[in-house]
Amino acid sequence: MKITRVETDLFRVPLPRPVPLPGSQDVRTATHVDVVIVRLLTDSPHVGIGFADSFGGGAAVRAVIDNQLSAVAVGECPLRTEWLWAKMRAELESVGFGGPAARACAALDLAAWDAKGKTSGVPVYQLLGGYRTQMKAITVGVATPAVGLKQAVKEAKAALDKGSAGIQVDVGTQDPDLDYDRLRQLRDEIPDGAWFEVNAGGRYDFATAVWLGTVGAEELGVDGFGDPLRADDVNLRRLTDRLNVGVSVGGFFDRVEDFTRVIDAGGIESVRIDPMRLGGLTPARKVALAAELKQVAVYPVRVAEVGTHLSAGCVYGRMCEHVDWFAGVLTGGPRFSNGQLCVSDAPGLGISVKDDVSQWRV
Repeated sequence: MKITRVETDLFRVPLPRPVPLPGSQDVRTATHVDVVIVRLLTDSPHVGIGFADSFGGGAAVRAVIDNQLSAVAVGECPLRTEWLWAKMRAELESVGFGGPAARACAALDLAAWDAKGKTSGVPVYQLLGGYRTQMKAITVGVATPAVGLKQAVKEAKAALDKGSAGIQVDVGTQDPDLDYDRLRQLRDEIPDGAWFEVNAGGRYDFATAVWLGTVGAEELGVDGFGDPLRADDVNLRRLTDRLNVGVSVGGFFDRVEDFTRVIDAGGIESVRIDPMRLGGLTPARKVALAAELKQVAVYPVRVAEVGTHLSAGCVYGRMCEHVDWFAGVLTGGPRFSNGQLCVSDAPGLGISVKDDVSQWRV
């Protein structure tokens, strides 16, 4: 089986609500998400479908695929995902691996896994281990500083009614007191029993993270604290030793080495893996396996169309973040049933591009 051609598409899809951009305490928001679609055509009937998301960088991601990675992939067997990923990574070393390059690699890697599953006649999660078929979904993106309190409460409750196990509240603005006040108001409105976690997006310093993590656990009953510090902050273990709430990290890590460092240091409850930032499922599953060897839970972020396969393949993959950003362009994927998020049981990733998306093509 050989890849004969790589086709790409770029769509700029309106978001259901503004999304805060990472990396700044200023509330900068995005109103659209770029979705780069990759189709791997082969000398068999199977076409692998992959994608990558980006806030404003879709053209750069597509250019990397069209100008560099397509030539690398053509002629290779998509079933050899490890070899293909290593070859793509080597091709990108001269420009540095990360940012648009990593997302371009991720889109092709996902398309290869999709083709691999379709050729085998099984969903990708079975190729990854097939431990479970459903998991807790934590809805993200509905309770951010860019969304008003009333709207956040309304959308959070709608997500719970749909089957989500809980919500994630974004914090990390310039004023931690305002973060706390918004958390308190949301906590009063969210039903008891629903998972209620905060995510600082790596925006806090050590002292602020200690304070919010402490009052969050003691006064608000926060269930989890995501990415309280930057990826390169050496104080993470000091922080986890001070807090009485589970800390999860990695949502903005773009190197496998960042994960292995914090896993080896100990103290964290789970790793928040973003396959898009890492360059695909191939490196993401390595992080997941490394975490499980240390009894650390696996918690994929944002892209449930991929994350559910990663979680379902792991013994400790009990949770997965869920966003509704891609509903306008992708069909299939995970679904809610009886309060759980069920991984797609279709061969491959179980996703396809909708027919009526030409209005968003760039």
